[in-house]
Amino acid sequence: MISLRLNVSEDGQTIHGRHSRPSNSINATVENIPTDVMMDIFSRLSSKSIATCRCVSKLWVSILGIPYFTELFLTKSYALPRLLFVCEKDSELIVFSTPQPTNPYKHSSPLAATYHMKIPFGRYCDNIRPIHGLVFIRNEQRFKLESVICNPTTRQTLTLPKPKTRKRLRIHSYFGYDPMEKQFKVLSMTERDGISDEHQVLTLGAKKLSWRMIECCIPHHPKYEGICINGVLYYRASVDKSSNIFVIVCFDVRSEKFSFIKAMEPFIIDAHLINYNGKLGLVMSEGLPYISGRCRSFKMWVLKDSQKHGWFKNTYELPPLWQYEIAGELLHFVGVTGTTNEIVFSPTYLSYPFYVLYYSFEKKTIRKVRIQGMGGFKQNNWVQMFIDHVEDVRLM
Repeated sequence: MISLRLNVSEDGQTIHGRHSRPSNSINATVENIPTDVMMDIFSRLSSKSIATCRCVSKLWVSILGIPYFTELFLTKSYALPRLLFVCEKDSELIVFSTPQPTNPYKHSSPLAATYHMKIPFGRYCDNIRPIHGLVFIRNEQRFKLESVICNPTTRQTLTLPKPKTRKRLRIHSYFGYDPMEKQFKVLSMTERDGISDEHQVLTLGAKKLSWRMIECCIPHHPKYEGICINGVLYYRASVDKSSNIFVIVCFDVRSEKFSFIKAMEPFIIDAHLINYNGKLGLVMSEGLPYISGRCRSFKMWVLKDSQKHGWFKNTYELPPLWQYEIAGELLHFVGVTGTTNEIVFSPTYLSYPFYVLYYSFEKKTIRKVRIQGMGGFKQNNWVQMFIDHVEDVRLM
């Protein structure tokens, strides 16, 4: 196989190619290299190299902006998912990522974290949700709530316009993605007298970002975080603010229609929502949405049929050494990896050394993976972790 090495001229318009065979040296301009060949070459580069290539010439910028190329790069990124970390420090969110371990039976070496960007977040941040390479953040800035979309790969941020609403009303917002139409949408609703009101949707990618009013057939009071799985956004709610009757709201991102799953058991309001192999999962330990070293097991419910409201339930026993591995720490349920079918636990606060833990459903064992490179933080800085993050090089 002939290998081609590319060198860029000073004007950025000429590529000199050199075969590994010295007798066949060539000189070619960019115009003479087919675009599909150029895109294939670019798709083999790292996201950092892609950013550098965008500075070379207008021609390269246009090639790297072709939708086919960005989808090609994204498809390859799905084969190499990453762990995403969002850390709090001095009223800023610091974003890192590392490669995601893919072989659960191989001894895991420490993973090196790559720094991406900083995002101001004000007094508090109540909603962070990565989907399909983008990250939705809802935070308070200068005593005003605002929603921001950021792309850790390109280091871009986009502040969303405020929903059309009356003053002094609480706003709930959720981030969703439709894989069929390849569209990102934000669902927002105001709260009036303990009930959601003025349901609105904003679609990213439009020439002018604006909110559209939509109808919701059943009044409800949204609670806690949401999760988007295969084009359906799930979040928990009660029938009103003071009610103990709970439902799971299902919002179809494509059709923008609501449906509801009745809560037949009290676990729905307390458990943590995760993606379990493309299905909605709820996980908890001893009645809490997190796990500690004192716990001996955890429970998980998986939605098998959203129409019949049926659930699978399993209890997973932790190995005897669990309490010595965790000691007094509290860990979050992060999610189930799509590549290794393990559930991941992450500490709530940074510590040194910093580890994340993987529990194998198959072997009933725990493995620890050390994360390096998130230096400069104090002990006990808050950190949130996400799995199966992908790199998206399209510009917002």
